[in-house]
Amino acid sequence: MSILGKSWQLKNTDSNKTAVQKVMENRGLTDATFTQSFLKDSYKKGLHNPFLMKDMDKAVERIQKAVKDGERIMVFGDYDVDGISGTAILVHTFKILGAKVSYRLPHRVEDGYGLSEKFIREFAELKVGLVITVDCGVSCASQISLAKDLGVDVIVTDHHTVPEIFPDKAFAVLHTLQPGCNYPFKGLTGAGVAYKLACALLHDTFKGEERENYLYSLLDLASLGTVADLGPLVDENRIIVKYGLEALQRTRWPGLNYLKEMAGIDSSSKLDISVIGFRLGPRINAAGRIDSPYYALQLLLYDEPNEKGKVIAEHLEKLNQRRQIMVAEAIEEALESRDKADLSEKVFVAWSPGWHVGILGLIASKIVEKYQQPAVIMQDFGEYLVGSARSPESFNLVDALTAHGNILENFGGHAQAAGFNLRKENLPEFAHAMKTYAKEKLKDQEIKQELTIDCELNEEDINENLLTLLEQMEPFGIGNEQPRFLLKGLEPVDVKRVGKDQQHLHFRLQGKRKRIPVIAFKLGHHESLLKSPGNINLVCSLVRNEWKGMTQVQLRAIDFAK
Repeated sequence: MSILGKSWQLKNTDSNKTAVQKVMENRGLTDATFTQSFLKDSYKKGLHNPFLMKDMDKAVERIQKAVKDGERIMVFGDYDVDGISGTAILVHTFKILGAKVSYRLPHRVEDGYGLSEKFIREFAELKVGLVITVDCGVSCASQISLAKDLGVDVIVTDHHTVPEIFPDKAFAVLHTLQPGCNYPFKGLTGAGVAYKLACALLHDTFKGEERENYLYSLLDLASLGTVADLGPLVDENRIIVKYGLEALQRTRWPGLNYLKEMAGIDSSSKLDISVIGFRLGPRINAAGRIDSPYYALQLLLYDEPNEKGKVIAEHLEKLNQRRQIMVAEAIEEALESRDKADLSEKVFVAWSPGWHVGILGLIASKIVEKYQQPAVIMQDFGEYLVGSARSPESFNLVDALTAHGNILENFGGHAQAAGFNLRKENLPEFAHAMKTYAKEKLKDQEIKQELTIDCELNEEDINENLLTLLEQMEPFGIGNEQPRFLLKGLEPVDVKRVGKDQQHLHFRLQGKRKRIPVIAFKLGHHESLLKSPGNINLVCSLVRNEWKGMTQVQLRAIDFAK
């Protein structure tokens, strides 16, 4: 058994193919022309024409009219990284166009998700002529209908599951999954759709290199939302993130530089998606989770160095530290509750007045990660509850919530991540209904802890050529997972704990011709097992380790078995 308790599954065991061929074949990269375009993608040639998106021409024409007539434009975004970064993209773009633009973000606790009637009435009173949503709106048909009645046009830009009641009173809807939309790529996040709208708006504003340079400068903002919202890193998303990380190294947005400094990010080194997923994203998200999302948005909107920006970056750092403590305590409580629960249940449902609504998704994600089981986590506000749900790919949360929509006040989201509101009096019925539904849908499915591995490597396979090819496949993430490899029967030597809290391991694998360095993050407590006699089988990825001007191929341990 592996130290993670997982079952290893080799995807390719064809002995007639090289490691490179196996990795490519596992990803469907068997056509030479397609493989070359994948490995050598181009920012300038790889992005699709934004006007292929349904309603894009209508949206651009309406926005141009609003700018020309001096109408007040309101950008209304969501309170997470995807919504905040997408809102920043459009606000920057409208400023370039000379628009009369304002912005609003809902407060997670006070307003909840989406475009509420309260905001619509406020916009009408403020004489707003045009509202543009970011990362929300597709599930707000009644609110958009009210806006039309009050003389306010709404353009929806969104990527969430399209509901049965479509917002057909919207002036335009930019959503790749809506009926009749033939846009070639369906996986854009909210920030990605906002970026495509910016591309369309600036098509005739700038020419040639000037336009390319400005759109390039928005890519780091688009990459924030794409990575943080777990967009699949294929097609356009891969290009957005690949070149967004490049733009992030020398970003034109001072707020991002302040945030990078607080997060200890060295721009002289190559950046990967972990910089967004584990360092920048959580700090931006912390504002919307436990405070006001305006702090994060304001930071991204600065286009000149500003002392206030440094203060905001420091505030986000403190919020994130507080958020980490809250999450750790709540997860510990939730895991204790899960361990006492009926193990025959296919879904875990739990609630507490002490679990802040801003961290419910993080708690649910931990349950899914550890138990491979859908989780529904709620904060109890007394008369009502606010919930967040997460699930493995085997269970569709939107379908589950739709089946019980009569019990809920409202809900929305994706197949694997959703949220809802529930009256306290309906809690017993809802909990029972979800458990019954999950038991039926998952009755024939065994919960498995599997670790898929691309192929087995021999000692001679580990070289600069393989690493160079793998680097061409970056950035890695959902839909373009970093290749994992298996090495069998090698002896670990020079084992030692490393890191600030001695929680990591560094060791070498003794081969026939060389010793191969290995770094094992957060596996320090397995030091004695590695030091005991006997060889190990190791699941790992290949990375480039640079130190004091020297570079070498290093293995990054994922799992191992004695």
